[in-house]
This record gives sequence, C-alpha cells and structure tokens, in this order.
Amino acid sequence: MKLLLKIIGVFLLIATIAGFIFWQKYKKAIFKNTVDTTLQKKTDSLYYVKYDSTELDEINGNFHFYNVALQSDSLQKAILKNTDDLPNSLFRITVAKVSALGVDMTGLLQNQYLTVKKIVLYKPVIQVFKTGNDKPTPFTYQDSLKLYQKITGNFKSIQADSINIVNGTFFITDKNGKALTTLENINISLTDFKADSTRNYKNVISYFIKDVKASIENVQLPASEYGNRINITKLVYDAPAKILKLHELHQYQAGNSTPVVAIHDIVLHDLDTDAFITKQALNAGKLSCNGGLLTIFKKSTKNKNGKTVVELSGGIIDEIQIDVLQLKLSTLLVSDLTLPNQSPLKISALQLNASAIAKITGGKRLINKLAEADWTLQADELMYTTKKGLYKINAKAITVNNKQGNVVVKEVLLKPLLSEAAFVKQSKLQADRYDFHFKNIEIKGVDFKQWITENEVHINTISLQPHLKIFNSRILPRDSSSNLKKYPHQQLLSIPFSFYIKKIVVNNGTVYYKEQAKQTGMSGTPYFSQINAVIDNTTNIEAKIKVNAIVRFTANTLFMGTAPLKTEWLLPLSNRDTVFTVTGTLGNFDATILNQITRPLAKLTVQAGQINKLTFKLTANDYRTTGKVNFLYKNLKVALLKMSDDSLKKNGLVTVFANTLIHNNNPEHNNTYTGIIEFKRNMNASIFNLLWKSVLDGVKKTVLRK
Repeated sequence: MKLLLKIIGVFLLIATIAGFIFWQKYKKAIFKNTVDTTLQKKTDSLYYVKYDSTELDEINGNFHFYNVALQSDSLQKAILKNTDDLPNSLFRITVAKVSALGVDMTGLLQNQYLTVKKIVLYKPVIQVFKTGNDKPTPFTYQDSLKLYQKITGNFKSIQADSINIVNGTFFITDKNGKALTTLENINISLTDFKADSTRNYKNVISYFIKDVKASIENVQLPASEYGNRINITKLVYDAPAKILKLHELHQYQAGNSTPVVAIHDIVLHDLDTDAFITKQALNAGKLSCNGGLLTIFKKSTKNKNGKTVVELSGGIIDEIQIDVLQLKLSTLLVSDLTLPNQSPLKISALQLNASAIAKITGGKRLINKLAEADWTLQADELMYTTKKGLYKINAKAITVNNKQGNVVVKEVLLKPLLSEAAFVKQSKLQADRYDFHFKNIEIKGVDFKQWITENEVHINTISLQPHLKIFNSRILPRDSSSNLKKYPHQQLLSIPFSFYIKKIVVNNGTVYYKEQAKQTGMSGTPYFSQINAVIDNTTNIEAKIKVNAIVRFTANTLFMGTAPLKTEWLLPLSNRDTVFTVTGTLGNFDATILNQITRPLAKLTVQAGQINKLTFKLTANDYRTTGKVNFLYKNLKVALLKMSDDSLKKNGLVTVFANTLIHNNNPEHNNTYTGIIEFKRNMNASIFNLLWKSVLDGVKKTVLRK
C-alpha cells in the first residue's frame, strides 16, 4: 500500500514536470528572442524532446502539441554512467496531445513567470527504467531547490488553475525491460498548482493533498517483502472530499494465480490527505469493506515459557489509523504457514465493526491494535477440517463483543467424516471415534486484550449444552502406548497456550459411550442424560495454580435415563501431586435396564433385581485405585449367555453355577457388605476405564462376598 501511494505521487509529479518541460522546450521555438538556454543544459543533456505537430493561438494563449515524447539519450546515459549524477530511475514519457489554454503571454514573453488557466495531457505514457543504482542518497533541502529549478527553469514561478491528465499509463521496468509495476487508465484533476524556488518538496506535494481528484482503472504492484503481489481495480482518490475508494483489491502469493485476498468496495472516509500524500499513511475517520475474501496467515512460535505464541498477519497494511472500521467479508481464511498442505480455517459471512482503533505502525499488526479497540464480530459459520481429515468442525451463528468480553455461539459440531464401520476399517488400533454437538454456548468475561497481546486466555464463565457420542471397537488390537501422565487434568499442563477458565457450566447435557465387544461383535451403549455440571478452576497458568491447585468437577445426571447419579471429582493441577479423589452416589433403579450394556459386552443378562443405592469413594494415582463401594440391592438374579449362530443364548449349566455364587441381597441377614477397591491401572487405558473398572471391582466383591 505504501508503494502504491508513492507511485501515485510520483506519477502526478512526473506528469506535471513533463508538461512544464515541454513548455520550456517549445516556447523558445515560438519566442526565440526570450529564451537563451536550452532544455539539454537544464537536464544535463540526459533527455531530449520531440513532437509531430502544433496548433498555436498566441492571441488567446492556447497551444496544442501532438505526439510529444521526452526520453533519455542513451549515449549521454553511457557517459554519465560512472558519475554520481545518474539518477536511480530514467524516464520515457509520451503524450498523444498536450494542451495549454489561457497562457498569460506577458509573463511568458518576459521569461519571469508562467501562468496557465488549464493544462491537459491526453493519453500520457510514463515508463520508468530502474537503472540498478539502488543506493540513493537522502533527499535534502538543496536537492529540493535543484528539482524546482529544473521545473521552473528561468521562471520565478509556474502556476496553473487546473491540470488534467486523461487516460494515462504508468509503468516501471527493470533495466532489462521487465515490467515491475503498472497503472492503467489514469485520470487526474489538479487545481491551483504553483511551483517556485522558495518552496520545498513537501510544500509542493501539498498541492496534491487538497485539490487532486484521481482515478486509476487498474494497478499492478510488484511482490512485497512477504512474497505477495497486489492488483487493484478502479481506485478513486478525491482529496477535496477526503475519500479513497478501491473497487477490488486482489492479493496473490508468488507463483500462484489464485488470490488469497479478494475484497470489494473498500472506502476510506474522512481521509487525512496530508498523511496520505506526505507520509504514505492511511489515517481516516472510517474504513469500510463490503464483501470478498481475506486470508490471514498464522505462524506459531514458542515464547520463553515454552508456550505457543500465535502471530497473525495479512501482509497488506503497514501503517494505518482509523476511528471506525466496518468490515464485511464473504469469506475469511486463516492459513497455518507451518502446515502448507492443511486446509485453512474458513469463516463465512463475517462482519466486524470497530471503533477507537489505535495507530498501527511498523510491526504493530491490525490484530494487535483491535485488542485495544471497541469491536463486535458476527459470523454465520466457521468450518475447519482436522489435520488427519477425520473430522470437520463447524460453528454457527457466532457473535463476539470485545468491550463486554462476551462470546455467543448457537452451536459447535465436531462431525466424523467416516462412518463407524469405515473408521474401524482404516484404524490399526483401538481408538475413540467422536461425534460432538455443543449447543447454546455463552462465554463471559473474556479478556481479549490479554489474549491477543500476551497470548493468555482468561475467561470468567463458559456455559453450554453438550451432546457427546463416543464409539470404540474392541475388535481391533489395543494401543500398547502408555497413558502415564495423560489423565485429563495432567494434559491441561501440556496444552501449548496459557489459559484460565474460572467456571464451566454444563446444562442438560448427554454422553453416550458405544462399545463394540470383541467376543460378540455386538455393541452396548451406557449413557448419561440430563447432565448438569460445574467445573471450577481449569487452568495451566503457574500463578493461578499456586493460588488454587485443584480442578473441582461436580455433576448431577441420570444413568441410562433412569438412575440419578451425583458425583464429585477433585483433580490436582500440580505435577508434584498425582493423587485425586472421585466420589459418587447412584440412586434407585430396576437392575434389568443394565441388560443394554451387559448382554452385548459381558454376555450376561439380569433376570431380576432392584438396585437401591450405590455409593463409592475412590483415591487414585498414576498406577492404582483404592477405595470403597457400598452396593445395596435385593432379589438379584442373572443368567450367563453364549454365542450360538451369531446370537446370544442362555448358558444353562453355567448360569445355575453362577447363581449359587451370587448373593442375591445386600444387606443380607441384617449385615451390609462393603466392597474394598484395590485395582491396578491398565497403563494403556483411559481415566474413565480406570474409574469404571474400579467401581465394578467393588461391585463384584460385594456380589461374590470376596
């Protein structure tokens, strides 16, 4: 963007200089007795001028020149090649027609001043050749005077009521003629122009600040430091109205014809034209955009604490200050530079409204300054395909308010892209297949400023309604890798970014765990419904852990849609403390509802029985669980099953033997038996497997009186 501003300014200046150089050349052809110097002397003989024909009206001061050309003399260029006077760029300028209307003949004849009512350059073409001298010296005040001496010649001043450029073309080539930058169909209107030797460079440029109107049909810019190139169509600059418009802006990566940015109808209102022209900075009251594609590139690095720091950059804007930002995008893509083959995160129908945005300069990116502004963001949908292509994440109806620190999402889905059968077929080892649906998500108390500037996420409350489905096939071999130090609370510490969530509230959730048994090939699905839970103090920030080193999880739910369950988990966050406790109470239910689980998974059917209450208290560490189970029931009868012709049938003899071992009631004979848990952890299994098997160990000991 800064390069474009410079190019536009250079084009205006060059075109104006060209017009006056033409005058310095051709006025002497008409008034030879008033001019005793030549253009060659004034330009170190680096340029010569020619034209095809003229129309002169000396009385009214109207002059027309056709097919005018100003270009460098190659021989003189070779002579100057070893001197410091060779400029960094050489110019070749052609104009189909140059018209000067209303020339003040008195000043012209006296060679004192040149005053013109109107100058028009029709179809000028300016070609800039880069000479290869890439070490320009600083532009000083003396350089400024020298420049204006070349413009004004022997005149004390040059003044024009208006200068118009019609359908111009500007392009920059390297010394081999390769096009670097192109501006096509340029139309410029400049009013009240004046140049004299007392004015410095910035003051003359200021004429382009207040009175210029310009339009460019097409702009092609060279590759930036990020390897990107930019194309702009229908650029309009109106200095009096303080407006800059871009109909379309396309940005391409090097060697790729598919745009990473394609945004439409960009308008800067209340533009600070002084900063725009003299500093190449975009300072405006309002920036708006009405649709298109924007790609942001993400790069993850490690900070001094080993946490991941995410940097976002679009690589377009270098310096900008605006009061209000209104951005509408059809699509926003976030692409990970470290994973070039990974599908980007896609956000559809995004609207961003921001105010009080601080100035952005140098390395300060827009995303960082938005952290300090007041803004709201809305999007219809967010989509992302996971790294291995097994899942698609989809979030819908997203609203974010930075000032209030709130986020509202209608729903988030984690959908598997493979069916259960296809998932098992492509898996080599046992693995969970997830199908998650989160509804009515509200996040409150988000510190966006700290999140963006310090890469720490601080949240007061998250509330949501989860519906979780998990499937695992035990037909496959078990994963033999160890799960040591991989309990959920231990894995919080290994999450690569810092976060603190004071409270997570679960409302009316459900969890289904479907398992396919190896022996039967059949599936059983234990589930929990009407889950209402609270998780306190979820964090991996050391300072927070020093204050409170426990994650507390409490929940009330219905087991198998019938039995009320209440549980509390106390999980340590410190690496030095591996001991955690789990307690729970399961209420009254008909024991036969367990057949949905026990028949396919254990080849056992409950024929009768009433569960009155089950309470448990577990203490666990990385290797084992100890505790107690109080399992109260009556009239319990079971039957063992066997596979026969792909179906389960009663195994009569074994069932009779089993019922002789089972105690049908607890308490029994006025004595209540308590199951003592001493269970060694399977290091390849999850925490849920550990807890379930530990409780089952206590239940078995109660039923069998071991």
